[in-house]
Amino acid sequence: MGPQCAVCESPTAFTLHFGGRCCKACAAFFRRTIALDLKYECAAVEPCEIHFSMRLVCRECRLRKCYSAGMKSELVRSRKENFACTRRKNSRNTNSDPHSNSPSTRQSMSPDDDDWSFQMFDEKPLEACSSSSSATVTQQPPLTNQMMVTEEYSRTSSFDGGYCSSLPSSSNTIHPLSGPSLPDHQSILQNYHSMETGLCSRRRIMYTSTDMDFILDSHSTLQCPYTVSDLRPHDFRSFRGMLRHDFVILFDYAIRFPEFSTFTSHEKNMFYRLILAVDFILSSSYYSAKLGQAHRQMIMTNGEFLCMDPLPMTGNEPNARQYFASDEDFSKYKALMPMHIAIWEESVLPFARMNVSFEEFCLLKALTVWHCTYYKFTETGREKCRRQRNIIIDCLSKMCHSQRENGERRVGELLMSMNYIMESTQKLTSSYVMLTFFDVLNCDSMLHEMLNFKY
Repeated sequence: MGPQCAVCESPTAFTLHFGGRCCKACAAFFRRTIALDLKYECAAVEPCEIHFSMRLVCRECRLRKCYSAGMKSELVRSRKENFACTRRKNSRNTNSDPHSNSPSTRQSMSPDDDDWSFQMFDEKPLEACSSSSSATVTQQPPLTNQMMVTEEYSRTSSFDGGYCSSLPSSSNTIHPLSGPSLPDHQSILQNYHSMETGLCSRRRIMYTSTDMDFILDSHSTLQCPYTVSDLRPHDFRSFRGMLRHDFVILFDYAIRFPEFSTFTSHEKNMFYRLILAVDFILSSSYYSAKLGQAHRQMIMTNGEFLCMDPLPMTGNEPNARQYFASDEDFSKYKALMPMHIAIWEESVLPFARMNVSFEEFCLLKALTVWHCTYYKFTETGREKCRRQRNIIIDCLSKMCHSQRENGERRVGELLMSMNYIMESTQKLTSSYVMLTFFDVLNCDSMLHEMLNFKY
């Protein structure tokens, strides 16, 4: 185990940063705080616990520990000093890219950046920026849209993102995000809204007997593919998992994700496979919340329902075999039903209690996909996931703040729900691997291909 960070106790403090022994994440936090002159405010009376394993920690208490560890603010160069250094370097090399040494580019390429997670809320300034700071900004070379998006969205960690004042200070005049070609939260919401309504329309065509006239008239506003009268009882004996048309339906959904076309072949495969699992969990949870709660029914993505009041037996009860006509039926039931019950208890019920709107569902589903794939991609792919993930979080935050008073709490609820959604996704994938390995299901060959993919 390496030397401990004096701030968060991470065993990765292999060198000194700004005069104190700390990890790279805490060094990046300290540098960003001093360089941008951020002000924090602790809401607690006692000093807060600061540990690298915690998802969110108090920023003010973390900064105090930085000073206690011997870190000196005078060793941090300000943005103005960095810019002046860059100008001198550029003047010596006139043939280089004029943007390659900008503060934005160098910050995004710094190995010390706090890259643990993602930004939860927009940071707003407590005080107006000084006139000297504004003057420095106007001298910078113009940033490309890609640089501005990467700078704003990709480099803030949620390790220091919570349990402090709701108005942490940040100078938002350094890299303004306004501009005709930059995504605004309405266009982002509209994109994912359109993707989800299209998915609902395709499922309604596939699994119901609805007239085509209805689909053509309502496809842009369809928020659920089924009505109560469309639902069919689930029969475990005929259940085969995902079929070929399910893959076709979700393929059209997958390719509409931003930057999908820029992925490598391996990343596209990974992205698509994770969409299959996330969609099964989240769409089933949303359909159940909208249609099945009155009768305690779990609605599956193909329009079948499973009664959950009372909970069906798992097949592991004493003498359960006597209720089945054959050993094959009994074995299949024991393999499938515990999986469905787990999804109901661990995902469907807690998701229904949040009373999620369709817009929140669209963004949360896309966010979960980006967050899951982040851990499976190369560094280049991770940068794309990080950027899109934080764009969605920013959009979700703005939408929640515009619709209710306690917007921060709502965003927190939605982000925390990703924990049990991702856990259910992993359990679902593991269950399907076992079901196909032991030939419990008569699966489509493409499902075998999906499950045999090497990560």
